[in-house]
Amino acid sequence: MIRTLAFCIALVSVAASLHAQSAPSDASTPTSTLQINTRAVLLDVIVTDHSGKPVTGLKQDAFTVTEQGKPQTVSFFEEHTATPAAPPQEMPKFPPDVFSNFSPYPQPPAVNVLLLDSLNTRIEGQTFVHQQALKFLKGLKPGSRMAIFTMGLGLHFVQGFTDDPALLFAALSDKKNNEVQSSVMLKGQEESNAQANLVGMMSAPEGNGATAAPSAMITDLQNFMKENDQSQGVDRILLTMANLQRLATFLNGFPGRKNVIWFTESPMVAGRVDPQTEQEWQKTRNMLAAARVALYPVDARGVYTVAFYQADSKLPASVSTPSQIIGPFGAQTTQAMAQDSQIGADQSQMKRLAEESGGKAFLNTNGLADVMAKINADSADFYTLSYAPAETKMDGGFRSIDVKIAGGNYSLSYRRGYYALDADLPGSALNARDQAIHKLAAKNPGAVDPLLAFMDLGMPQSEQILYKARIQPIASKPDASAANQNGKPGDGQAYAVDFFIDLTDLDLKLDADGLHKGVLNVSLIAYDRYGHIASRKDHLVALNIKPDIYAVFQQSGVQLHAEIAVPKGQYWLRTGVYDQGSRKVGTMELPLSSVVPLQASTQQ
Repeated sequence: MIRTLAFCIALVSVAASLHAQSAPSDASTPTSTLQINTRAVLLDVIVTDHSGKPVTGLKQDAFTVTEQGKPQTVSFFEEHTATPAAPPQEMPKFPPDVFSNFSPYPQPPAVNVLLLDSLNTRIEGQTFVHQQALKFLKGLKPGSRMAIFTMGLGLHFVQGFTDDPALLFAALSDKKNNEVQSSVMLKGQEESNAQANLVGMMSAPEGNGATAAPSAMITDLQNFMKENDQSQGVDRILLTMANLQRLATFLNGFPGRKNVIWFTESPMVAGRVDPQTEQEWQKTRNMLAAARVALYPVDARGVYTVAFYQADSKLPASVSTPSQIIGPFGAQTTQAMAQDSQIGADQSQMKRLAEESGGKAFLNTNGLADVMAKINADSADFYTLSYAPAETKMDGGFRSIDVKIAGGNYSLSYRRGYYALDADLPGSALNARDQAIHKLAAKNPGAVDPLLAFMDLGMPQSEQILYKARIQPIASKPDASAANQNGKPGDGQAYAVDFFIDLTDLDLKLDADGLHKGVLNVSLIAYDRYGHIASRKDHLVALNIKPDIYAVFQQSGVQLHAEIAVPKGQYWLRTGVYDQGSRKVGTMELPLSSVVPLQASTQQ
């Protein structure tokens, strides 16, 4: 429910009157609309020469695009280059607990997402990846826009898109984000060794050709373990695709290309070991394509060691003679061959995922920090092409895409096709939500918060309206709306948020009575790491500013005060301002862990 926000002047002792009101809407006049549905395929193409360097300066007529072997007409063409931009503006230094949505860096054509995968990666690999990611972030220059997620049984938010590597480093260094998780759905080497030992003990010879257990029992056990592995594999694939779909839905709301640097060990997604996963894979691939996501799988194992030579490796009890250990049929050879086969299959799928989405796989390297730096640099130069497919029938089949360039021997990276599906179209959840918001706003002017589409966790900050916010913890007040994880009011932390909004970004009308008037929507939302809303405050602010106060605001910015109660734990606070006069938006997001705690604040 939208409520009137009390308007507090922090620097001058004058009270301005505020009244809740609805701003006029252009949607009040009925209009006739002609709706035409058309589909467009958008391709981001990275072009490199024989030495791997980016090729720039190509023109549209150099590109030829075919779908299912049939030529397509390119209707849009744009080149993105990593040419050095003008030196960024100097970021002002703010007092403690004062933050701003201003960024001195321009919107980049491509952004990066670090995806740390514990669902498909063993613990030892997770630790190594985490150390390498921190090493990369420590040396990252400001201006490279990036976000961080982890993937376990769910998709977990670590840090939304930011240009500040220090903020990324702090988020990933947080003890709540750097704990490794054992994948309950990925069989580790210890479990494999235990199963092999059990089979070995059951197969131990006892004379006269007999074994410790009947051969039928041994066969049944082996079949059970195989079926269990296959079942877990299917569940893990489906869960991985569900997480990728959530990530695609999140990224679909942002413009430009997204490079998902996916640290994983055994994703299995491209292999799809069971027919029931095929439909989900088609949906997942389409959603990633619509969000302009290119996958860059990085093998979390680095340069691996054969398990036979690892210190914790144990031979089955049935292996006791030298001939059973060494030689072409010994454990030394068979175990190495089995491991090579499994790793080869994993890496083959990584290559396939990368090729299909327009990315690149990085395998057999311990320099993961260098890999991230290379992806960040190599993906900055690319071309964007779009065409409307000549074939409009949505029959569910796969449409292969081929791009060629005349006049040179180049390597091209781009997504290789899509599934022609009407149902569950890529990003349909976001599109449906936006359409519902617009329809509701047209029917009920003023009833829909115009900030709604800009307040999702992790979205890039909007700078159409610049503002600063002083965020400080305050003593909790009895408030029935201050919920927490246990549903008990008051068991959390209340925060005071003082806004200082740039007056030049607002469209305030000078009325005949000498007052500057306007209407602002102000929103505060606290999110947990899963993207769930823990607490929310929405306000409709009617501004009636006297001339002397207006003169003060020209220097300090329009000052507003709000408060929000947040449960105990790890949360992110997203604030937003919408000016109904100019229809401009400003948003800002920060982890509440960056705010000085109450006890420390009171001692200053």
